[in-house]
Amino acid sequence: MPNKKDHLLVIGVNTGNSLDAADALLTVFDQSGDMRDVLFHSNEYPDSLKDELRQFREHIVAADGNVDAVAASTLQLLPGIKRYTTFVAQTVNDLVEKARTNTELAAAYDLSSIDAIGFHGQTCAHKPPSMAASKQDAFTVQIGDGQLMADLTNITTIYDFRSDDIINGGEGAPLAPMHNRHIAEILEKRGEFPITFINAGNTSNLAHITRHAKGELTVVGWDAGPCNDFIDLLMRKEKNLPYDEDGTHSQSGKINLHLLRVLFEKSAVTPDGENFLEKAPPKSSDPQWYIAPDMLFDPSILFEDRLRTAAYFSAYLLFHSFGYTNEALDLPARIALAGGGWKNPVVRHHFTTLLEGDFENNPVLPEHRARFESIRKRLDGKTVSVRFSQDYGFDGQAMEARLFADMARCRIMGTPFTDPALTGCTRPAVCGIIRYPQKSPDNASANLRAWLATHPCAHAPHDNPDIFNEKWSRASAGWDKKLSSK
Repeated sequence: MPNKKDHLLVIGVNTGNSLDAADALLTVFDQSGDMRDVLFHSNEYPDSLKDELRQFREHIVAADGNVDAVAASTLQLLPGIKRYTTFVAQTVNDLVEKARTNTELAAAYDLSSIDAIGFHGQTCAHKPPSMAASKQDAFTVQIGDGQLMADLTNITTIYDFRSDDIINGGEGAPLAPMHNRHIAEILEKRGEFPITFINAGNTSNLAHITRHAKGELTVVGWDAGPCNDFIDLLMRKEKNLPYDEDGTHSQSGKINLHLLRVLFEKSAVTPDGENFLEKAPPKSSDPQWYIAPDMLFDPSILFEDRLRTAAYFSAYLLFHSFGYTNEALDLPARIALAGGGWKNPVVRHHFTTLLEGDFENNPVLPEHRARFESIRKRLDGKTVSVRFSQDYGFDGQAMEARLFADMARCRIMGTPFTDPALTGCTRPAVCGIIRYPQKSPDNASANLRAWLATHPCAHAPHDNPDIFNEKWSRASAGWDKKLSSK
């Protein structure tokens, strides 16, 4: 057996719902549990690929997650998945080349032998149990060819991370809280604990990591709901711009309370008519379920006022979501922000001042007043610190890419990445399937082979190429029938 190094070199790759870029992060994981960002690289999507992926999303959502049916009717799906995977593989190869030409990095690490890629794929549809009629009707769809990724990069690829949790009865999301826990364990050694992480993109999610009175480390987390989704939608439709850069347009507007109520009541309604924002965790969401109410585009209301209200709504629902935290847990006063949504200073200002209890400049709907005051009371006597995650040594722009590197690391070690308290799964799930370059384990790095030999997976993920198409997630619609036919 080859000698095992004391670390793993893993590249995490993420392509988010906004379709702005492919992000890749080279991360080193030590046996001690420490993780460090080594190098980040990002490639912007070509416009043609953006348009193609948006069309695939529309087809897959319309087919209620039945990707097999879409592939049969849309002849461009399989070539499109190849184009998408090739684009992401090029991003990985660019990152590796960038690292190898860095003299300092080349001296510190063996960059000729990266151990693994954590490849999430492009989400095209997500219908978790909280949105579905039953757990068997739940599905998640990420497209991406893991084998092709391994072949194009010559690096072992681990992918399809959400399926195992869905198959185990979970939401398939959020995945960030477990990664946040791993970061918090590192920060605790530095005295920067307890802590709350909030990731803001099209959707926002949060994770509180603290300890019970008995000393047990606890993590709770869930998707809060829409974040910059409606802000970006307004900017695209009425200004032909991708987003409100630096809050330039929204900062001149005023909050419209009637629109705020409509957004809260109507923008995230489940198929059975429930308000997602009022559902208790575990829960997960996806932009495909967000409904932009007609009032958001009402020309009788100033554009800047509608945009400011959408920005305030992003902060408002996050603060509202704090109310789902079990009363037995302390709300951490230390908060770390990650994700592109926080680049908007208007959203950041509203959220920070809500935490401070400023309910005058941050108007609260009467029906939420008691809830907001209760949340604020739980923070009384604490000096609330709101900082970016990079201030703690973990680049927020790279948070989701690092998350998938972490998931790949945990798959190698056979460590579960989901938990019933976080996703509602019936048992913790080891997530992801492994594909070797040219389908041969001999092509894995010697270090990876040694790690896999010493960390056998206790609960191997469902992986049967005979019944699952390897170019998209196993838990696409119909997964239950496929499993029962084995």
